[in-house]
Amino acid sequence: MADRNLVLVDAGMVAGFRRASPSLGQLHQALVHLHRQHPEALVAVVADPSLKWDLGKADEPLFEGDVIAGAVVCAPAGALDGTVGFLTRAAERGSKDGHNVVVFTDRALSGVALGRLRNESGRWLWDLDATTTRDADDPAAASAGQPRRRRRSR
Repeated sequence: MADRNLVLVDAGMVAGFRRASPSLGQLHQALVHLHRQHPEALVAVVADPSLKWDLGKADEPLFEGDVIAGAVVCAPAGALDGTVGFLTRAAERGSKDGHNVVVFTDRALSGVALGRLRNESGRWLWDLDATTTRDADDPAAASAGQPRRRRRSR
């Protein structure tokens, strides 16, 4: 099992990748490409609960359906260090369980392998090999507890 990849995906980052407002359709499309490129990988999609309110009205019930189906896990309210802390602890647990953990997020996570995500002409490319890891002493990693949220007016 040690060679099995565990991919942790920040739903908000992928849904909002190069967009003014996040799109659940974009998240779903990107995840289809992830599963096709890395069918052997275990994938967990983690969201900040506020993502529901950042999505368009039509996406809100679909997001709830993803949560109910277990396709997306929301960081629990009051989680230590919020969604960033939840992702970090999930990565630590995955490593402890013997997985090669790669996280896709736009947040600074100390000691966690961060993968690179690109979109080339509608094709999502999930790079599990060219990862970067931030040191705990890195100033960018020190801001890990700072939430980054997009706000939309309704």
